[in-house]
Amino acid sequence: MNKTAPRIAVGVGVAFLVFVSSSGISRANLRDEAVTYREEGYEWQQKGDFARALTAYQKAEALNPHDPILFNYVGTYYEQRGLLEAARQAYMRALAIDPSYLDAMFHLAVLYERMGHREAATNLWIEYARRVKETDPWNLRAEEQLVALGVLKSGELYQRYVMEQELQAHRKSLNQFHTVTERQRGQ
Repeated sequence: MNKTAPRIAVGVGVAFLVFVSSSGISRANLRDEAVTYREEGYEWQQKGDFARALTAYQKAEALNPHDPILFNYVGTYYEQRGLLEAARQAYMRALAIDPSYLDAMFHLAVLYERMGHREAATNLWIEYARRVKETDPWNLRAEEQLVALGVLKSGELYQRYVMEQELQAHRKSLNQFHTVTERQRGQ
C-alpha cells in the first residue's frame, strides 16, 4: 500500500475546503455569469439559433442548477423544437425549484393542453388562477382556459373577485363600526 496516497487525499481535501470557503465572492460571480448565459440563450432562441441557445443554457445550468427562470426558458426551447416531454420535465424542474413560479405554471398548463392532458391542465389553471392577483390580466387568460375546458362559466372568476372585494369592504365597515361603538361605551 502506498503511504503517500492518504496524505495527498488529505492535502487535496484541505485545498478543496479552502477553495470552497474562500469562494463566496466567486459564487455570486458564477450566478451572475449564469444569468448572462441564460439571457444569451434566450436571445439566441428568439433568433432561431437553437444550437447556440442550447449551448448557452447548458453553460447556465452548469453554473447555477437552481434557477427556475432558466428551466422555464429551457421548457419553451424544447416546446419550440417539438420535444414536448422534455419541455414538461423542464417546467416541472422550474416548479420543483420554485413552486410559486407563475410563468412556469402557466407554460406547463398550456403544454398539458397541447399534449391532451386535460385534467392536469385544469388543475394547473385552477392553481394558477388561485395564485395570480385577480387584477392581473393573466388571470383572465386562466379564466378563459377554464371556461374552454368546461370548468367555469364565463366571468365566474371576475364575479368572485367583485364579491370578495365587496365582502372585504363590508368587513372593514363592520370593524370600524365596532371600534367606534366600543369607544362610545367606554366613555
